[in-house]
Amino acid sequence: MEKIISAALSECTNILYNDSPSYSGIVAGECKGDVWVDNKLNPTLALVYSFAVGGFSIMGDPDDTSIYDDFIKFLREKLFAELKSNGTNYFEFSVESKRAEDRILKLFSNESINQEDEYFYRKSWTSEIGASDQYTITQVDTEFIERLQAGKYDNPEFLSERLLESWGTYEQFFAKGLAYVVIHESSIIAVIVGTARYQNVIPVDIEIKEDHRKKGLATTLTQYFVNECVDRGLVVQWDCVDSNIASRNTVEKIGFKLIKKRPVYWFGI
Repeated sequence: MEKIISAALSECTNILYNDSPSYSGIVAGECKGDVWVDNKLNPTLALVYSFAVGGFSIMGDPDDTSIYDDFIKFLREKLFAELKSNGTNYFEFSVESKRAEDRILKLFSNESINQEDEYFYRKSWTSEIGASDQYTITQVDTEFIERLQAGKYDNPEFLSERLLESWGTYEQFFAKGLAYVVIHESSIIAVIVGTARYQNVIPVDIEIKEDHRKKGLATTLTQYFVNECVDRGLVVQWDCVDSNIASRNTVEKIGFKLIKKRPVYWFGI
């Protein structure tokens, strides 16, 4: 497997999946992440890491079984050592192709593999936005970033780390992404960020400070985000695992529609 320094494989449709924008956006060069492929000129298998997701996706479905053998060798002899040197003691992954998934799991059969279902939802229509008198909700634009960099907020990293991990630069974020924040006094207490983009689909990451949860902010913030995306001709995707009941309740309450379910796997390395 070879690492692609500047991922721009938008024509390699055999390793791209419309229902996986968090990873396909990285492969296509739309957003930030790491990509390894079996062949730089004609890839049939890709390993993609998303900083926003915090895990890997295995993309593609080669017919040549030796490619899988080389892939497992790459993981065990190189990638796992790199992960452990960075303090990560597990390998978390999903597989886009069912046939590839069966082959990968068979090759990992000697591992003690854990798994959990992940749900994928989408919404592409507007909703009425609820009122929020206690908080200020604002879209992240160039003026907001200028205030952020000027130290106007107590916790700028709450937003900046998410944006830069996903997009690399603020300029790339403004070109492809979207974000809203909730301000309380001088702090950013909630964010919703488009963490990637593939074609017209943009996946989101949302977080609210613990002291401000259960006040309807997740619903209101998401409605702002979705409505703006609809105005831009974008579809919003929300991914969450089975154990994140609060996230699933929120997304279903707002009216997102389930488009697929697949397992996420992990094991110690």
